[in-house]
Amino acid sequence: MKIIVNLLRILVGLLFIFSGLIKSNDPTGFSYKLDEYFTVFADDLSAKQDSLDLTISTLDGENNYKQAILSDLNSLQLIASNSPWVEIELDEETSLNISTANIQFAGQPIEEYELNASEGDSIVHEVQYRVSLGSRILQEGNFEFINGKQDAVKIEIPTQEYAKSNSWIVGFLDSLRDYALALAIFICVVEIILGIALLIGWAPKFTIWMLLLMILFFTFLTWYSAQFDKVTDCGCFGDAIKLTPWQSFNKDLILLIAVLIIWFGMRYVKPIFSNPFSVRLLTVFTLASTALSLYCWHYLPVKNFLKFKEGADIRKQMQVPDGGRETDHVVREYIYDDNGEEVKVVWDSDDNSFTPNIDKAWTFLRVGDEKVLEKRDEPPIHDFKIMDETQSADYVEDFFNGHRWKIMIVMNDLDKSDIGSMDRLKELITAWKEAGHEIYPLTASESSQVEEFRHEHQLDVPFYYGDKTNLKSIIRSNPGLVLVDSTTVVKTWPSTRLPKAKRLLKFTK
Repeated sequence: MKIIVNLLRILVGLLFIFSGLIKSNDPTGFSYKLDEYFTVFADDLSAKQDSLDLTISTLDGENNYKQAILSDLNSLQLIASNSPWVEIELDEETSLNISTANIQFAGQPIEEYELNASEGDSIVHEVQYRVSLGSRILQEGNFEFINGKQDAVKIEIPTQEYAKSNSWIVGFLDSLRDYALALAIFICVVEIILGIALLIGWAPKFTIWMLLLMILFFTFLTWYSAQFDKVTDCGCFGDAIKLTPWQSFNKDLILLIAVLIIWFGMRYVKPIFSNPFSVRLLTVFTLASTALSLYCWHYLPVKNFLKFKEGADIRKQMQVPDGGRETDHVVREYIYDDNGEEVKVVWDSDDNSFTPNIDKAWTFLRVGDEKVLEKRDEPPIHDFKIMDETQSADYVEDFFNGHRWKIMIVMNDLDKSDIGSMDRLKELITAWKEAGHEIYPLTASESSQVEEFRHEHQLDVPFYYGDKTNLKSIIRSNPGLVLVDSTTVVKTWPSTRLPKAKRLLKFTK
C-alpha cells in the first residue's frame, strides 16, 4: 500500500503541475471556459418562463406562434410594416401597386405577405392578431395595410408582471463572469502549488483534502459537459491537448480514484523537507506561477497552441487533412411497391450504390430511415469567416487571393477592447494603407456599435464581422494584430506590445 500511495502521489502531483502550467500559459483562454460555465449554469438554473401564444389570422388561414417571456425585458413588441409601394404598368390603361408586408414578434420575422393593389383599392390586406397567456387574452386587434401608405405599427405587450423571478444563485453566477480571469489565474496557481505540495509532502492532510475537493469540482464540471453537451471543451489542458467531454470526464474519474487512494493512505505521505523550507519553497513557486499567468495574460501565451499561431497556413488548415473524410457516410432507405409487396432499397453515399438494384417496374412509395455511419472529418479551422455588415457575403477568398501582405485587427468585443492602444493602432493603419497593403478589422460586435466606435476613435477603415468564438481563438488579445503573408501567419502582437509602423513594414521588404 505504501508503494502504491507514493507512486500515485508522484503521478498525481506531476499531473496537477502540468495541468496548472498549461492553463497558466493561456489564462485568458481558460477564463473563456469559466465564463461559458457560469453562463450555462445561470441559464440552466434560470426560472422557466411561461410562453405567450400569438395567433395571426388572415383570409388565407390561421397561424400560431409561441414566444417565451424574457425576464430581462418589460415588454415584447409586435410590429407590422410594409415596404414602399412600387407602381407597375401592366398596359397603357392598367397599373398595379405592389409592396411586401412583414410581421415581427419579439424581434423575429414570422409572417410575410405580397401586397397587390389596383387603382381605387384602399385596404388591401387585413391581419387579425391575438396574444394570450394560457386562457387569458392579453391583447387583440388588427393591422390594416393600405394602398400607397408605408407605415410601421408597433404594439407593446407588457410582460413584466408575468415574468418569474430568478433565484439569488443565478445572479451570483452572472456576477462571477466579471471575475472569470481572476478565478482562472487563481485556479492555475492553486493547481501548481497543490501538485508541488503533494510531491514534497507538505501538510499532507490539508493538501490531500484540497486536492480531493478540487478534483471533485473538476469531475462535476466535465460530467456536466459530457452529459448535457454543454461547454464541449472544458479547457482542462487548454488548446495544447484537446479532449472530448467524455475523455475529460474519464480522465478526472481516474484522477479522483487515485486521489481517494492517496487519501486512504494518507499516513504514508511523509514530508521530504522541513516545514519552514517547504513554506519558503511553496512561496517562491506561488510567486513564480502567478507571475507566469500575469505575463501570459498581459502579453500572449509563451507557447502558442492556437490554430492561428505564427507559421500556420490558414487556408491549408481550413481543408480536411489528407486521408480524412470530406463528407458524411450516409445510408438511406427508399421504399418501393412491387406488386403489392414493399421492397426496401438502401442507398450508400460512399459509393452511390443502391442495394438491391431498383427495378423500373416498381412504384416509389416513400423515403425510409436515414443513418450517418461516419461523420466527416472537420478541418482544424472550420469557422473562420470574414463577413460583411449584413452577414450575407463572405470575403475569406478575397482575403486569401488579394494582396500578398495583409493585417487582421481582431477586436472580438468592442466594449472590452483596450482603448489605450488606439493611438498606436491608428498609426499602424495609416502607414499600412499608405504602403498599399490590405487591412481586415474583425469584430463580433453589432454594426451600430461598430459605426459608433469607428467615429469615436476616427478609424478610417471598414470593419468585417466574424464569429466571436473564432475571433477569440485567433489571438488572445482585444485588439490583437495578426500579420499574414498570402495565407500564412507571420507574426502576432497583443494590444500591449504593438509594433511601431517602421518595424511592421520591415516584414514586407
